[in-house]
Amino acid sequence: MASADGAVVGVTTVVDRGPSGSRFDIVVTGDGYRTDELPVFAARVDEFCERLFDAAPFDVLRGVVNVHRLDVVSTDSGADDPLTCADGTTGDGAAPRTYFDATFCGGGGGSRRLLTVDAAAVLATVATAVPAYDMVFVQVNAARYGGSGGPAAVFSAHPDSAEIALHEMGHTAFGLADEYQAKVGCARPDPGHDRHPGPEPDYPNVTTDPAAGKWADLVLAGTALPTMTCPDPSRCDTRPSPVPAGTVGAFEGADYHRSGVYRPEYDCRMRTLGSPFCAVCRREIRRQVLRYVSG
Repeated sequence: MASADGAVVGVTTVVDRGPSGSRFDIVVTGDGYRTDELPVFAARVDEFCERLFDAAPFDVLRGVVNVHRLDVVSTDSGADDPLTCADGTTGDGAAPRTYFDATFCGGGGGSRRLLTVDAAAVLATVATAVPAYDMVFVQVNAARYGGSGGPAAVFSAHPDSAEIALHEMGHTAFGLADEYQAKVGCARPDPGHDRHPGPEPDYPNVTTDPAAGKWADLVLAGTALPTMTCPDPSRCDTRPSPVPAGTVGAFEGADYHRSGVYRPEYDCRMRTLGSPFCAVCRREIRRQVLRYVSG
């Protein structure tokens, strides 16, 4: 279950907006696709491009983003699905021979939906095929919902997994923080995450400053700061927003802690899959993508 279990076929530029030296270059490769399944992979990459360029701010950045499809074949279809996982779920025990060794319940086996690959092998393969790459995705030929971040963002063929890919892109390419209020989710006890210990997080979209100094220029006059505070740090705050959607302020609860740290908006793709990126995240993405552009 490694690079011996398949081969690199070739590269196709599916979105060409100019020379790689002055564009943001995304590579989407696959794992768990046999030769006869490569047309399915190509169609899924096209679908992902549509999803990407529908999401702000990529809707206005599409003119400076290239997308390359790196076709890789595997001996078998799918991804490893271990029988047991620490989250209590069960799999079918599948262990297909795939080029990048995709597996559910990866990264130490804490969660079934954590879909991982051999990231070092992915980056080495991409660096040879598309040396000027800036961001890498791995799309795995498995229907189960799953994905992960890291050096390459990984997502399965489940229709909703593309949202995982966009969220993980926020981490991998742009250094955005998770805006969750808990490390293990709000449905389970989460000791040690009542209050953020400091210091100030080195992320553009979370802060320990209730005056929201990092993004104060985006806060409209009259917006209360903090805008929303957590009444009970021992549990997640599930109350609705006190202000209209899209209002930039300081909302307590982010970076895996329920108090002492703030996010820019009530909701964001870095907090809830399916939500749009907040204004602060959109600005950071634009800033970083445009660094690659000349002329």
